[in-house]
Amino acid sequence: MGAVRLRNLGEAVHLYAPPDSPNSLPVDPGQIVTVSGPVQEIDDAYICGEGDQARAFPKSRWAVEKPSSKKASEAGEEKGGDS
Repeated sequence: MGAVRLRNLGEAVHLYAPPDSPNSLPVDPGQIVTVSGPVQEIDDAYICGEGDQARAFPKSRWAVEKPSSKKASEAGEEKGGDS
């Protein structure tokens, strides 16, 4: 299945749940999240995951990142987002 790394190109956003929910994942501008793969690219979005767990991430807000270096994850730039 794998994982996909996405960078937030837009404003701060909450993934998976509303901001006040304990299941919410806040993502700041420029921050990278890791979500379940595989990734399928369509015209205006990346579809990540499979079946009922698949989610669309609009290309206007998200960019697929190449594999990370240890420095990026050690710097706290990246968040895990598989819920």
